Amino acid sequence: MELRHLRYFIACAESEGIARAAERLHMAQPALTRQIHALEAEMNVTLFERSRRGVRLTYPGEVFLADVQRLMDGLQEALFRASQAQAGKVGALKIGLVESFSWHETLIDPIRCFRLRNSEVALSVSVMPSPEQLAALRDGHISAGFLFDRPNEDDTLDGLVILKDPVWLAVHESSPWAKHPPSRLAELADETFYWFTRKLNPAFYDILMQACEKSGLSPRMVEGGSTDSTNLSFVAAGLGCTFLSAQAKWRKPRNVKIVPVGDLKIIRSMELVWRKDNQQQALRNFIQMFRAQRSRRVPAAK
Repeated sequence: MELRHLRYFIACAESEGIARAAERLHMAQPALTRQIHALEAEMNVTLFERSRRGVRLTYPGEVFLADVQRLMDGLQEALFRASQAQAGKVGALKIGLVESFSWHETLIDPIRCFRLRNSEVALSVSVMPSPEQLAALRDGHISAGFLFDRPNEDDTLDGLVILKDPVWLAVHESSPWAKHPPSRLAELADETFYWFTRKLNPAFYDILMQACEKSGLSPRMVEGGSTDSTNLSFVAAGLGCTFLSAQAKWRKPRNVKIVPVGDLKIIRSMELVWRKDNQQQALRNFIQMFRAQRSRRVPAAK
């Protein structure tokens, strides 16, 4: 049984006549008659009662017609959803996002715009550190992630730089560094630093430690929280200082100052990262949203 046989059957049922159905289908009446007989023979069911006035559905024919119409409606829906999927208008996207930039308009505005334009795409966003996002991407648990420190040697991933941001120093407002930022890291030898452990982000940890070593600083590290927000709370309590993104100046506690350090030249690139083998059109549309909004030159925080 082929799909065309079902279309022939529906046409005959709705037209209540082979001749009228053949005209509607733009085919010869004998050919249509043969097709209907072949369908009945394959099903071993009499679908029509024949008379001089035309054809009329038998009771089994009425039951079959109701089911076939539901089938055809479902087929039309399937065709529509396939075309929507081809255009990236349906599907599901799971996006990862680092906590320290979960508020940033450079990320939030395009996400909101994508959601408004693609309401049929199930979009979910989870906050997680960059290393967790990388693992989730490789395992296929997320579609894309906004993260730092994408390993250059991993050729399974691709990325788009969203913004660049320097690493600055957070101190309590009572600290002398609040008014007179240090010109060298070595000047911070007497400070206590609250920061995350190396296992949470080995790449960033090592970059910062190398910069400190190069400047002659052996920082006194105290294990802090896993997020910038937690470490900022320690700074706000006057317990020490921390290193973090310069963008934190827009979301810090009021009694905390975010200042640059003269010889700390670390600039981190936040990227939208995805697997190269992910061909989902909805993801491509999501990426394009960020390509469109990104300026020619990726701005660094001032």
